[in-house]
Amino acid sequence: MRLLNYLPTLFLLIALPAGADALRCGEYRSTDGGMALVFTTSNTGYRHNDISEPEPLWVDRSAAQTRMVMLDDGVAEPIRISADGQRIEDDVVVVYTLRQPRACAIEPSTVDGSCRAAGSHCIAQLPTASPGQAQRACSEGVGAGCSTVLRQLRDGSAVAAADSTSNTRFERPPACREHTPGHDLLACEALTDDALVAAMQRVDERLQQEDEDSLDSPLTAAARDHLQQLCLQHRSGRFCVEVAEQQLIALEPALAVQALQVVCDAGRVSACERTAPLRELGADLRVVPLLQVPCGRYQADGGVIETLDFGDGTRARLREGAIHLQQDGETLVLRQLGNGDLLGMDAQTGYQRYQPVPGTAQCTPPREGRGSP
Repeated sequence: MRLLNYLPTLFLLIALPAGADALRCGEYRSTDGGMALVFTTSNTGYRHNDISEPEPLWVDRSAAQTRMVMLDDGVAEPIRISADGQRIEDDVVVVYTLRQPRACAIEPSTVDGSCRAAGSHCIAQLPTASPGQAQRACSEGVGAGCSTVLRQLRDGSAVAAADSTSNTRFERPPACREHTPGHDLLACEALTDDALVAAMQRVDERLQQEDEDSLDSPLTAAARDHLQQLCLQHRSGRFCVEVAEQQLIALEPALAVQALQVVCDAGRVSACERTAPLRELGADLRVVPLLQVPCGRYQADGGVIETLDFGDGTRARLREGAIHLQQDGETLVLRQLGNGDLLGMDAQTGYQRYQPVPGTAQCTPPREGRGSP
């Protein structure tokens, strides 16, 4: 009996020819209610939950398999849309059901040669994009394009002042150009799938080749200024987090907080939890070199690691004005702020403000440059 009850759902979720679906504008909710897909037009929208910023998306129907193109992450995910437009199933078998239909907004125009016009193939080209292509994708609101600009600046393959998008185009293969005589759904599917797989392989290879030391080297001030302006202009959540990280590496916490505040304003709760205590510092939101490892307990409001204890047995040392603290097999890196508080600089403590707990400094502070081994 249960199998018979599921048959209508399975029938509706069979992959349909491009353009045959009836995607509705409005809000689709996942079965558990924790995730939503909101479509403002039949081709554009965003994904969100209640604790994070909306993730903009496009719908690409050029191939046999409809795809949801996530602009910030730079991925194209296969989806299945029911014939009546009531249900959507993604590639990890999350089922969304239409909860709140809405009137569709006017579909934005698509410019030939733009990232939007290329859809999934724009995403596939970003790992090998030229500086002009990356800048163009970024200017069109594709956060992954902005992230590509950052990567190119870090790799030295782009100029920070470059802002021209002339003569830079993203193209689909002829088989994927809708409304043309050569459009072929099945051929396009094979080409699209191959292009996306190759793009992921290039990303994986680059990640394996990247030198951790080079990732921790600060960008030039001109490059960081360019990236900061892109963040403030296009307000892409994931990209602005990356910009904030670059500013923190360059020991510019005020600029890091400015970039992270964009993510907070967009709705990411964790970003707001980080920026609020730091914004209270005003002019003291700056780093100053430490001359000795501090003494006593330091407390943060939330975060992965809330408490740091410095005492005679602390495994901490100073390096280039920063504390390197060994704790639970991890190396925590902290710097001193203008008012004497500590700022987390690593993956575990990043952006955490640690304040001294009164009455806990009952130890002998180590001499400069020393700590327990």
